[in-house]
Amino acid sequence: MHEHCPHCGENFMPEPGFYWASMFVSYALYTLYILITFFIFVQGLQVDVNYYLVGLLPTLILLTPYFFRMARRTWLTLFIAPKPQHKAEIPTQG
Repeated sequence: MHEHCPHCGENFMPEPGFYWASMFVSYALYTLYILITFFIFVQGLQVDVNYYLVGLLPTLILLTPYFFRMARRTWLTLFIAPKPQHKAEIPTQG
């Protein structure tokens, strides 16, 4: 993850340990995904629960990077409002 937004220069790391609580957001995303897929496949399409669980594990592993990024993005959005700046004002590293 970048330290600053390449477009507006927003600081993505406001303080040490800021994203620690995003793991709770990630947990909520996983829970929501599991519940939605359960009701679609097991309740709606009458798929056997054992087949559902066998198919669920690989999808959770494959979706881990996506949920990780979504949790961090959601956590950042809850606390920091974007401040559009001119590209020339972006802090440079070096």
